Amino acid sequence: MSESTTTEVIEAMKWQIDHTHKQITSLKKAAKRVGDAEVLQVKGTLLKTYVNQIDPQKGYTILPDYNHPGKDLTIYLDGKKSIMENAEEYFHQYHRDKRGLDTIKQHLVQAEANLDKQIQRQANFNPNDEEQAKLIKQQLIDEDAIKTEVLHSSKAPEPAHPRRFYTTDKVLVEVGKNSVQNDHLTLTAKKDYYWMHVSELAGSHVVIHSVDPSEQTLLEAASLAAYYSKGRGLKQVPVDVLKVRQLHKPKGAKPGLVLFTGKADTLTVYPDGKMAEKLAEKK
Repeated sequence: MSESTTTEVIEAMKWQIDHTHKQITSLKKAAKRVGDAEVLQVKGTLLKTYVNQIDPQKGYTILPDYNHPGKDLTIYLDGKKSIMENAEEYFHQYHRDKRGLDTIKQHLVQAEANLDKQIQRQANFNPNDEEQAKLIKQQLIDEDAIKTEVLHSSKAPEPAHPRRFYTTDKVLVEVGKNSVQNDHLTLTAKKDYYWMHVSELAGSHVVIHSVDPSEQTLLEAASLAAYYSKGRGLKQVPVDVLKVRQLHKPKGAKPGLVLFTGKADTLTVYPDGKMAEKLAEKK
């Protein structure tokens, strides 16, 4: 084992530990951004409790916070919706935020466990032990902390572009082919475009190249999101609909993982493979 290889292993371990520290910091910040999801549940419950005493056209209401006796809670309302519909929106956002927070916490637990192992490995490393250095170098290659030409060339080349479809309204819809491409598609899309992803299932990121898509385009794009997901074999699949500007990626998060702020709409659709074939861009 050459001195340069030993140095490479030492530097890679340092880089990896620093990277994991940054990942943990980013995940903790992301958890704070999600905020206190429980207050959304309280707001939904209060709206249902006082439904007959609230004027939806006012735009907001002030109600007693049962979690904090003596204090009131200001609840903003969508005047286009009934009080019960507003309540359901708060419950929906509560469940979304809670799932998002649970995902962040899972990644945080894993990152902290990884950091412990990385620090332990660094502490136990003996630069004079050739066999140990070889073993750790291979571990670091497998963990992508050391890049090699062989490793790079063994990877399948990235597709030139995502899957492309044109809706009945002739609107371009792009669908990611893998997690890395999902990231690129989502993070480079215009902020006022529409974005879709199946609820609670693995699937492709979908971007609609429109700032004001028709209902037909939304339904067709949602069907594409459902078809290119783990829900392909189901009859009905819920698909979340947001603006790209609502999305952000925690620093250090794995490819394909994004979080969102604000509210998401949900369309329940059939994953239609025949429609996908019909709308696919013709080569």
